[in-house]
Amino acid sequence: MTPRQTISGRKLVIVGGTFSIVILFGIVLAFRTFGFTRFVANSQLQEGKSNAIYLSRAVVACADKTGKLPESSRKVPAELTQVGAKTYASTDADWSDDAFACDGFRVRQPQRFQYQWERKGEHDGVARAQSDFNGDGVVEATYEQEIHCEDKNGKLRCGPGPFHDRNK
Repeated sequence: MTPRQTISGRKLVIVGGTFSIVILFGIVLAFRTFGFTRFVANSQLQEGKSNAIYLSRAVVACADKTGKLPESSRKVPAELTQVGAKTYASTDADWSDDAFACDGFRVRQPQRFQYQWERKGEHDGVARAQSDFNGDGVVEATYEQEIHCEDKNGKLRCGPGPFHDRNK
């Protein structure tokens, strides 16, 4: 009969503990990676959503001051490729159109969205933010805040209409 080899309890605890730590580290790393990725994606979406609403409020304030909706603005930045898979640092000159300048709307930090005010008629329009996060030329995220105005006793009264989240 051959002598049986036994593993000491100390070796078993060390091997088992090491194995458990490696598995736990892998699980934590997976949650951290995917959770962080989701956090970053949500924060990027929040930029466009918030700024579409802020732009619409600035246009409403401008209409209150001037008695009419401003004309459609150019897009900032001019090309969607300028925010495709990267950020764009705008300048004061980018925000010189009446729709932006009338109430001082401006994005001061590097932006991942392209912004525009589009006047659809004498009493309505839409503030829009859109982005191409991966740079493939296809818009992945669009937020639109409609504005509707009424002429009440010779004074234009504007307010928000429906908000559209057109993300793909």
